[in-house]
Amino acid sequence: MTVRFSVFIPIFNDARWLPGAVESLLAQTHGEWELVIGDNVSSEDIAELVGRYPDERIVYHRWPTHVSFADNANRTIGLCRYEWLQYLSADDRLHPDCLARMAARVGDLVDVGVVPAMVLTGCQRLDERGFAAGARQHQTHRLNSIADGLYDAREWLRITAKPGAQPWNIGSLAISRDVLSVLGGYFRSEMGLAPDAEMALRVSAYGPVAYLAEPLLDYTVRDDSISSGLFYRNLAGNATNTIMGGALLSGLAVHEDRGTVSRTDHDYVTRMVAESHVGRALQHRYLPGGHGRRGALRDIRRALLISPGVFLSARQLLRALVAIVAPSSMIRRTKAYFMRRGRWF
Repeated sequence: MTVRFSVFIPIFNDARWLPGAVESLLAQTHGEWELVIGDNVSSEDIAELVGRYPDERIVYHRWPTHVSFADNANRTIGLCRYEWLQYLSADDRLHPDCLARMAARVGDLVDVGVVPAMVLTGCQRLDERGFAAGARQHQTHRLNSIADGLYDAREWLRITAKPGAQPWNIGSLAISRDVLSVLGGYFRSEMGLAPDAEMALRVSAYGPVAYLAEPLLDYTVRDDSISSGLFYRNLAGNATNTIMGGALLSGLAVHEDRGTVSRTDHDYVTRMVAESHVGRALQHRYLPGGHGRRGALRDIRRALLISPGVFLSARQLLRALVAIVAPSSMIRRTKAYFMRRGRWF
């Protein structure tokens, strides 16, 4: 079976980073791919840069209007031709055997009559100099682990809802074109910082998920990333939903519409959404842009409305009390203490 990938890079400037992404595609041991670059009206000369790589598998398109990050991804994916669709950022670097390993997993599953909706791999987080950056990126969350294997809709829903940062990245995630046709769009722009997690959760409602635990992508943690700006905007704006809470509720609605959610699973996911509000209550106290005790109280009330039983957990009750009554200096010291020991506060 031939497995073909349409890798697409929606880009706005980032000429500094794009050559590394292109060259990581050219170095793939699996040759059945195309690279589609959708230029979101960059001020930098992306066309000239792409022209340095005379490979017929590379397609460049400059759009006439500038749109949001999510909308540029959605229109760029529409230019793709192949059966497996994979988003890549300009600062992502695929390991040489990434596509080969993903193609082999898809082929093995299809040979036994299983067609996955999505195949993805682990990743490693690096800073701009190439050094490990996991702790720097996950200052407020622990990094979860997922075992190599095949997961059904229910299992992936619970994995995604588990508190903490996921060990995968969208750059090593490919979805089936058949699923995209019924997905209702790739990214949902209203998801803000978590469109990738929400998209992957929606995809899992339409078929099994194949996960390769090996890190086959290098993901760059950048000082100028839009992610941190969106994170602090969510906190400072005291948005109704937390970043991950909004993604979980959106994905949960799709799973419920598809009939894959039991009452137990529904309660688990909504409890995790409530816990994310308790976490943001703490962030109001120790992060720049937080609203102090007033912001903490608002998020604790929201947690109660979403899942009234959330504070039956002694841990969540303690976190809520700390967010309300503890001095902010003590919260910062406690956070630092847990981080030094690789534990989650």
